Amino acid sequence: MRKIGVFVGVAMLTVFASIVMEDGWGEGKAGRLFLFQKCDASLIGKEGYDAFGCPTIGPGPWPVFHENRRMGKMDYSLWGKEFKFSFQGKRLPPKEDYTLIYYPDPWPGAGLICLGSNQTNRAGNIQIHGRKDIGTSLPADDDANSKPISPSGAVGAKIWLVPSADVQCDNGATMLGWNPAAYLFEYNLIVYERLETDDDDDDEE
Repeated sequence: MRKIGVFVGVAMLTVFASIVMEDGWGEGKAGRLFLFQKCDASLIGKEGYDAFGCPTIGPGPWPVFHENRRMGKMDYSLWGKEFKFSFQGKRLPPKEDYTLIYYPDPWPGAGLICLGSNQTNRAGNIQIHGRKDIGTSLPADDDANSKPISPSGAVGAKIWLVPSADVQCDNGATMLGWNPAAYLFEYNLIVYERLETDDDDDDEE
């Protein structure tokens, strides 16, 4: 029964995974993205899973790992001069540092963008909010996900929550480690359109 309950809950969430709603910031629209655990150390060595506990099925996105209730939700701007977002994560390890990132393929994610960082509280919950000019639309032009992906033909950007120790945010942002059982991965890809800023106009003069 527990499996069925978790599955039904996830299925209901996915119905709203790509919804568009009124933007609370008072301009444009906002999207909503759900993030889930897709790998688990308990699955290492089992058929259908790799040495990190991630599914080996493909092609296509990894399925949600229904046995764990770690999850996150991010509201974000669909367009604007700044990328605005509000993220909440639940049931993560307590008192751990995490960073919310835009991850462009291929590995190790050269040109990734660190959106913000924070530490989980004693209950394993975390909040990361921000608004910044990230200098690009999402996905970026050199992201492999900016072109149609087989078999779905989807185009968009990956948003992950990763332990801060696994990512370098300065001096050429990139992934430093790969511990996917500790990550929250995007349920679906997102698209953000960056509008020109006053600085862009100055650069053209």
